[in-house]
Amino acid sequence: MTEHWNAIRRHWQLLGSPLRPPPQVVEAYNRELDLARSHVVMLGVTPELAGLGASTTAVDESSDMIAGIWPGDTDMRKAVQGDWFDLPFPGASIEALIGDGCLSVIGAADLRRSLFVSIARALKSDGRAAIRLYASPGTPDDPKDVRALALSGGVSTFHELKWRVAMTAIGGAPDYTIPVRGILEQFDRMFPDREELSARTGWELPTIGTIDVYRSSSVVYSFAPAAALIKEAQTFFDDVRLASTGTYGLAERCPLLVLRSPKGLD
Repeated sequence: MTEHWNAIRRHWQLLGSPLRPPPQVVEAYNRELDLARSHVVMLGVTPELAGLGASTTAVDESSDMIAGIWPGDTDMRKAVQGDWFDLPFPGASIEALIGDGCLSVIGAADLRRSLFVSIARALKSDGRAAIRLYASPGTPDDPKDVRALALSGGVSTFHELKWRVAMTAIGGAPDYTIPVRGILEQFDRMFPDREELSARTGWELPTIGTIDVYRSSSVVYSFAPAAALIKEAQTFFDDVRLASTGTYGLAERCPLLVLRSPKGLD
């Protein structure tokens, strides 16, 4: 997975919403978790979220991601190399935890459950967490409709289109998973002429080409519906709900999954 994220890092400046959180998302984390006076633990090194809370500790497994994307340590923030499934903090010690898209990038349901366990164990009894989802719709989109929407100017960014394409490719896959190579293959089937896509949308070819980092990757993503993720989370938290993150492109499929009242775990 580290090689995959290193490839993403090299194209970071070409990525945009909804992969990178717009200001509305930053506001949503603050609004839902009341972070101003809290120390925040962040899963990953999302730079747009680095200023949240009174102080922040970001946890990422990749030293290259920390070096390449993190905006730098200060008195109020730092990034550490660590494992999301075994967070480097004492149990029941975290006030607030955030993550952006992390349930999708870890893949299958057993890993999602492991992450929920890790978060529940790390949070204080009155702690709270929020993870922005990339959630597929209850009724899958028709690839033809997604293609028509994009070519008519109805998709705000290439990265919104990439997630729409991914969500059409899941099919009946267990746990709503898809190898990222499959996202690229579905995209190439739907949009065989990238120059046409560029001309119709105004997206530059290098931006469209960021999807090619998936070609040699072995990573598996998941795009579970929000209802499925709520059900999974309720095993580990007594208070689980969704919160809107705004009105940017695909925001309706990118709510915050807000988690409170962690259940006691052995």
